[in-house]
Amino acid sequence: MHTFLLRSSLAFLAFVLLIASLACVGPQGPVGPPGPSGTGGGPPYVWVCTTAYFANAGSNTRADIYVFNGSSTSANIAVHILDKNGNNLAGATVPGTSPASTYPGQTGSATVALAAANTLNVNWQTPIAGGPGFDGVTNVSTSVTVTSDQPVAVGSDFQWSGFHPLPCSLLPK
Repeated sequence: MHTFLLRSSLAFLAFVLLIASLACVGPQGPVGPPGPSGTGGGPPYVWVCTTAYFANAGSNTRADIYVFNGSSTSANIAVHILDKNGNNLAGATVPGTSPASTYPGQTGSATVALAAANTLNVNWQTPIAGGPGFDGVTNVSTSVTVTSDQPVAVGSDFQWSGFHPLPCSLLPK
């Protein structure tokens, strides 16, 4: 008798939930207005990873950007490591590196090809951004942009006292 009551109660509860979920559906609303011109979801796809340094850091650590091409065709990718004023640091010396190393990335409208279902790993040393002899501004990477003509996913790992893997953000159009 107890099992019968339990099964009956559960069946009744399932029936009530089914009816309630069907009763909550109303008519479809009107179509919304079109968005502004140029706001479609097509290329170029621009991702941003920020911040790209550790404030007042007195040593260099490894930084990585990972770009995964999720499309079915090759993607043309441009990685730009930027200072706080938006200047591309590709080829500039990273503050505090010994031996001196330069920022990687593309300049101008240059791109690199990334095959479908492949990952591009771009790495460099983070700048020394504090301490004697460093102004925390000159050639200090602040943000990284990744531009692609195909849908990609972008993540970062700026390492300081452990790994810090983070997804980058797709900029809205």
